[in-house]
Amino acid sequence: MSLANSRPASPGSRSALKCEGEVNVGEEASSDTINYIEPTVVFQRLSKYEAMSFGSKVQGAIFGLPRSQVLKSGFFRGMMESPHLGDSKEGTAENPIVVDERTKITRRDMKNFWAVVEARVCDPALALSAGDWASAYRLAKIWEFEHVREHIYKHLDETIKDPVERIEYADILGFSQWVAPALIELCMRTAALTAAEGARLGFVRFAEVCRVREMGMSRNGYDATQYDGWLNKAII
Repeated sequence: MSLANSRPASPGSRSALKCEGEVNVGEEASSDTINYIEPTVVFQRLSKYEAMSFGSKVQGAIFGLPRSQVLKSGFFRGMMESPHLGDSKEGTAENPIVVDERTKITRRDMKNFWAVVEARVCDPALALSAGDWASAYRLAKIWEFEHVREHIYKHLDETIKDPVERIEYADILGFSQWVAPALIELCMRTAALTAAEGARLGFVRFAEVCRVREMGMSRNGYDATQYDGWLNKAII
């Protein structure tokens, strides 16, 4: 086994994901196995307990991606294309690339990321929660799958409409460009903020939105650019 930051094997011929007739690796070992076809790069997610079980045959959760997909990763591309790195068995079912708890990448991240990659080919109407899409985005960013990251960002931008929720995900994923427009929307809306929304925003942002709303009300309302000017930029 090799760690996720080790050198994957050099690629052979390339193959695309398909929806039917794939071959499973380690199907008997884990219900989390993702279908894939050869040639592939194989990843294994180990829990803390599994990673410590050196004396036993540890299976963990097995995931496989076609090499053509992995080559789109800025994290892996240089290693895989180099003739001087890796060996013939690295990244195979016998010697998978291990992702353990030290990487801070969870099994959930991997399952959601693999689901998104497969869905881009097989199931455009992928039914994942916003939290699952965000989980997949986290791994796409860490491993520098820019095409997947952009796909997930576009989906989240199109589907998360509530301004408080947009601020929450902006903070989690680093979408700083979402914060000011969402705050302005809260400042300009007719309905007052609820206590639950205030708790989600945090005291500082909640107080700032209330202050700016009062300014707008005292002036019989202004357009978005003026609300933007009233906001304290330090909270954005």
